[in-house]
Amino acid sequence: MKLGKLLLATFLILGATSFAQDDTERECKRMRFLAGEELKIKNYKGAVSYYIKGEAICGNYDAANYKRLIGSTRNAINSTTDKEKVAYIDTVVATYIRMETAGFYDKKDDLLRASYILQSSKPDRDKADGLFRRGVDTKGKATGEGYVSYFYYNTYAMFAAASGEKKANLKKRMITEYFELSSLISEAGMSVKTQETITGYFNAVVKDCKDILPELNGYMENLPEDNELKKGSLMNFITLLEKKKCTDAPEYGTLINKYVEADPTSLDAQLMKAKYLTSKGKTSEAIKTLRTAKGITTDDAQKQEITYQIAVAQFKAHSYTAAYNTAMSVKGKYRGKSLAIAGKAVGSNANNCGASTFDRKCNYIYAVQLLEKARAQGGDVGGSISSYKSRYPTSSDIFENGSPASVTLSCYGVSVNPKQ
Repeated sequence: MKLGKLLLATFLILGATSFAQDDTERECKRMRFLAGEELKIKNYKGAVSYYIKGEAICGNYDAANYKRLIGSTRNAINSTTDKEKVAYIDTVVATYIRMETAGFYDKKDDLLRASYILQSSKPDRDKADGLFRRGVDTKGKATGEGYVSYFYYNTYAMFAAASGEKKANLKKRMITEYFELSSLISEAGMSVKTQETITGYFNAVVKDCKDILPELNGYMENLPEDNELKKGSLMNFITLLEKKKCTDAPEYGTLINKYVEADPTSLDAQLMKAKYLTSKGKTSEAIKTLRTAKGITTDDAQKQEITYQIAVAQFKAHSYTAAYNTAMSVKGKYRGKSLAIAGKAVGSNANNCGASTFDRKCNYIYAVQLLEKARAQGGDVGGSISSYKSRYPTSSDIFENGSPASVTLSCYGVSVNPKQ
């Protein structure tokens, strides 16, 4: 070929290529322009269609255009029917993948992206889980409440579908994440509804104490620094252990002690501590705690109730004289119950009160008098009355001791008639 013809052929090829490139660029711009026009009239479906055509013609987008495609598709999702919605959700999911491949994906979209993956026609729970995990770690207290619930739900769904070792590992994760997310809910001031939601999934998986307790120590070492948040978190888990019937565990007592440390003036905290100590047989410590609680409240009715509880603890500790004296001081609503404690204390202490067997038997007469008053005021006396009556002085006892009409009980400063 002659040089002139060769140059002419080269010019024609380059010219054709240049024209083709110009046409592609013009068409690329035209698609994006038409998409913009659709956005002006809020026809988001039309905008998505043009942006997708433009992406194919342009040979992928830059970060700005991918952002416009994502935004348009999200608006289309919010303005379409349920039947079409999944198709647009699938579009968002696929677009995020292409963005990531091109190096334009922004991790701040992790939580949103994860939620779309779970709503797509082919949910990839493992992929969503990784995005949720990274998103929550990144956002911290700024995490939206809905994402907290969705994250934990996805873990639950993965657990439900798993088997063997994977299922066991996911169960452990659900326990760990429950403590973690509960702390986040507290620290971020999220709603009670969000806490209730994750607690529902938690309860569906975790049935007993042996699942919870191993994870609890780590949680207690990482309580919120803010005292109010700390108290809220502690109370959440105190309630949790009560519901799971874990109140015999040392960890339950530790939680209560930490709550008391966080708020020593809390009446509820002191009463919980007293109840726990009583259940452990540490009655002297329980009584001391109840007296602290009594000193906190200014409400007389509460003071009377706490005084009754002190009498009960003293009775359980076999401190019968102290229980009697405390119970006899109670007035109001708890008077009947307190008289029952007083009567049983007198009966239980009968063999320790009196110089003679006859005197000691007369204690049962006083015990029954107290129990009958207690029963009249709604107190539960059980079978104590009949039991104590069977121990009254016999007619022979009375005759042998001079048939007195009145016997003074030295322990209580009262007199009874043994002849009744």
